[in-house]
Amino acid sequence: MLSRSRSTILIAITVSVVVIVAVFVASRLPIGPSSGVNGPPTTPNPTPSACPRSVGLCIKRNVTRVIDGDTLDVDGGLRIRLVLVNAPELSASGGPESRDHLTGLCLGSMALVDEDDFQIGHDPYGRVLAVVYCGATNANAAMISSGHATTYYAFCAVSEFGSAAWSGCVSPAPLPPGECDPAYPDVCIPPPPPDLDCTDIAYRNFRVLPSDPHHFDGDSDGIGCET
Repeated sequence: MLSRSRSTILIAITVSVVVIVAVFVASRLPIGPSSGVNGPPTTPNPTPSACPRSVGLCIKRNVTRVIDGDTLDVDGGLRIRLVLVNAPELSASGGPESRDHLTGLCLGSMALVDEDDFQIGHDPYGRVLAVVYCGATNANAAMISSGHATTYYAFCAVSEFGSAAWSGCVSPAPLPPGECDPAYPDVCIPPPPPDLDCTDIAYRNFRVLPSDPHHFDGDSDGIGCET
């Protein structure tokens, strides 16, 4: 009887020791997944901005309508004027073809609109002056290079994109036919009469030579109709 009692006590002690050892070993194991070692959390690299250094709008919108060869509408009620692009009016020769070319490039596509930082809010018709990328295509560049539009030289000096190769601003502006006063060698402005003011012409920030018959260079710094 005594022997059986001692055996029972020894078994109980042995079980207790095993349990204590198991708990101790378990408490020393690292907590976490069994595969791999947890390191410090990683921060994903930021996606670079589609419009680096942009001050104005930098948005992606669906093109809902093409007005003509240099103007289109996007979601949100925004009307976009392709900056530095001068397409013929719809009523002029080449106007419908210009519109159709821009339609093929952009209508229904998701477009990136990069507003001209130097001309924010400058359009008198409330349009956003911008470069528009329809898919991977720079629509401004495509309209000029295709011949369906020309460079709008009058705004080269005031545009963020005036130095871009696609704009054509680095090339001298061709003078349209007609009589052009030599005092304004880079644009074509007829001599007086009548006497013209800056509000009567589209050109801005153009070179002025003596004698400046229209008095566009009010501060005599050689630049006319400065903005």
